[in-house]
Amino acid sequence: MNYSALASGVGFGFLIAAQVGPIWILTLRTGIRSGFLASFGIGCGAAVIDTIYCILGALGAAAILATPSSQRFVSITGSIVIGYLGVRGVVLKRMKKRKGISDEIPLASETFFTSFRLSVLATAANPFTIISWVALLAAASTYIHTLNAKITFATGVGVGSLVFFLALAIAAAQLGKRLRPRLIDWIDQVATALFFLFALALAYRALTI
Repeated sequence: MNYSALASGVGFGFLIAAQVGPIWILTLRTGIRSGFLASFGIGCGAAVIDTIYCILGALGAAAILATPSSQRFVSITGSIVIGYLGVRGVVLKRMKKRKGISDEIPLASETFFTSFRLSVLATAANPFTIISWVALLAAASTYIHTLNAKITFATGVGVGSLVFFLALAIAAAQLGKRLRPRLIDWIDQVATALFFLFALALAYRALTI
């Protein structure tokens, strides 16, 4: 096994996952509001997509994403999906109020598997993830040449990403147990507003490419 490629992959996977963006915010908000399993489902979905993007990039797909038309498509798609995250937060909040459910109790729709599916969609369409991997693979290509090294590096990326999101999900779930409902509600509103801001920024980017 190429331990150098593995260690590099773990490090890069952890660092890219740690970047504050829509998926980071989604993981934190979900953990605070719905507990560890739902939050970890977000993280697992993100780690899977990180690994897949790394493999595709290592096989040469990064060059396709460098074209203006591809960047415009990705930005539009990302804007729609991230905007959906904001709308979803508002809808879930209203559903809980209508049913008289406390913010501390997750809805049936807030499970590990539903969170995983949501995360796969959101991470795959997230331009911030794509841009990060294009830049990373351009730098890593100088010392990752063989197929074995590329597979090992991608495996490390998945592990590093998963480790970060595991830690974030644990921290978010513990934080949610200690915060007052009013503060949780405030955090939820801030996260929703940030999703809408990210969506608007991506829509503007698509128009200016």
